[in-house]
Amino acid sequence: MKKYAFFLNLPILLVIVMLTPLFIASCDDEEDYTTSPRVTLQFSADTIRFDTVFTSIGSSTMLFKVYNPSDESLLIPSVGLAGKGSTGFRVNVDGMTGYTFNNVELRAGDSLFVFVEVTVDPHGQDTPFLVQDSLVFNLASGLRQQVLFEAVGQDMIPLYGPLFSRDTTLTGHRPYVIYDSLVVAEGATLRLTEGTRLYFHDGAFCRVAGTLHAEGSRQRPVVFRGDRLDRMFSYLPYDRLDSQWEGITIQATSFDNYLNYVDIHSGNYGIVCDSSDLSRDKLTIENSVIHNVAGDALRGTNCRIWVGNTQLTNAGGHTANVCGGDVQFFFSTLANFYPWDLRGAALCISNRGVALERADFRSCLITGYSSNELMVVRDTVAAMPLNYHFDHCLLNIPSDSISNERYVEVIPDSVEAEVSRIAHFPKIDTDIFYYDFSLDSLSTARGRGNIEDARLYYPTDRNGRSRLIDEAPDAGAYEY
Repeated sequence: MKKYAFFLNLPILLVIVMLTPLFIASCDDEEDYTTSPRVTLQFSADTIRFDTVFTSIGSSTMLFKVYNPSDESLLIPSVGLAGKGSTGFRVNVDGMTGYTFNNVELRAGDSLFVFVEVTVDPHGQDTPFLVQDSLVFNLASGLRQQVLFEAVGQDMIPLYGPLFSRDTTLTGHRPYVIYDSLVVAEGATLRLTEGTRLYFHDGAFCRVAGTLHAEGSRQRPVVFRGDRLDRMFSYLPYDRLDSQWEGITIQATSFDNYLNYVDIHSGNYGIVCDSSDLSRDKLTIENSVIHNVAGDALRGTNCRIWVGNTQLTNAGGHTANVCGGDVQFFFSTLANFYPWDLRGAALCISNRGVALERADFRSCLITGYSSNELMVVRDTVAAMPLNYHFDHCLLNIPSDSISNERYVEVIPDSVEAEVSRIAHFPKIDTDIFYYDFSLDSLSTARGRGNIEDARLYYPTDRNGRSRLIDEAPDAGAYEY
């Protein structure tokens, strides 16, 4: 019986004997790592650069890949940050988080991911500063390879739900990061000096019940924007996307607001002015930009508003939405080339529920993708005044609409192909959402403005170019 049992198990023993060398060879392969100096690593990037990072606020996560292009496996004795955590950089190497990693395996032809973040410590200075580190790979061959890390740090002033109940001045020394919104109380004035930068966190807004006085300059404008400094893609900063914060609301109790050289962009809306006493100035905005918002760029309901030398562009709503009141626009560019979803008109004028006492547009460029960028909404129930007037404008409406006393020296922007109207502007790249609304040399807005208005109100354009050196100035905020 024992002999019979032996022969019964003999095939199994033979299989074990035959497979044993294979198992042994397999085990040998797992430990067969090259130390040849000819085998080196390759990286998807040799330098990882972060855009400006506010101190004490962690950055977004960036990544790169490490490749072993050879047909031999590597066991990397050590991988680590040269600064050993002192610079604020953090890494995750192949699923492991830390500052130093030992015996990192990288098979032949394989790759691994490295994720990088940084939190920059405050430096107590107003100007940006450079922070550097590197991730060092020490190979068994003695070779040393590295990927450089760079970040620009910026000290900032955090404001958590600031309520300004008395007169206050903010300066341009360091940027302010606004959480839980900014409120100017009734009776108080908030003054923003040139170079002041307000970065609003997601969902934060600016609400003015008192008075807002922002006095920027051409070189150092006052900026309202979202607080994301990173990129959605390598070519697309979040700052070029809308809806990064809310916007500015000027309430019914607020008067005498003045904005000069102010840049407002990337919000859910730009400026909304609530209905108020028409005998008082609500808002004067000059030499400014409101750009790339999901709603209206500028909306006024029954307000007295003055807009001069100003660019209102790219709105999911209307770039200018005038509902009643008394408004005047001089040498301004209203252009709606909003790239996402549906969009409103460059200009909407309405007397619905409230009288439009005056809406004057002089020497303006009003254009966009649509064949008609002027929307007039009439109240069909109440007999409300609807008084509007265009003088020396390039206006994107059908030519047969320009036929009465409302239009004086107005040229229709009647190019047939709707996208060709973007040719007014030479530096627009819709692939990367970059827009420069200065004029092209062939733009039909050239020479369409009123020289008397230029002499009286705006002898120079938003960029400081003279309007008085030609026979006639150009329509819009920019002189060619």
